[in-house]
Amino acid sequence: MEHQEQKKELVVQEQKDMPPAFSNAVNITVADDAVFLQFLYLRPNTDAAKLVGEIVLTPKHAIAFQKLLEETIKKHFTRHLEP
Repeated sequence: MEHQEQKKELVVQEQKDMPPAFSNAVNITVADDAVFLQFLYLRPNTDAAKLVGEIVLTPKHAIAFQKLLEETIKKHFTRHLEP
């Protein structure tokens, strides 16, 4: 018997005090038990950056995130990929 994973659709509730943030850079730091993604906004013509969000993932979730991000980019943004 083959096990089939059922995908559940999540209902995401947005917090009103958490507006979206623009990021044009990311800093990735790796520890044995976590991957830290720091999303930054680099200000033009300066050496200043503002931290706009930070995500901490377990290694397992970081790998799953990488695979999903790669699939999404290939599906929706192939015109940006180099030939």
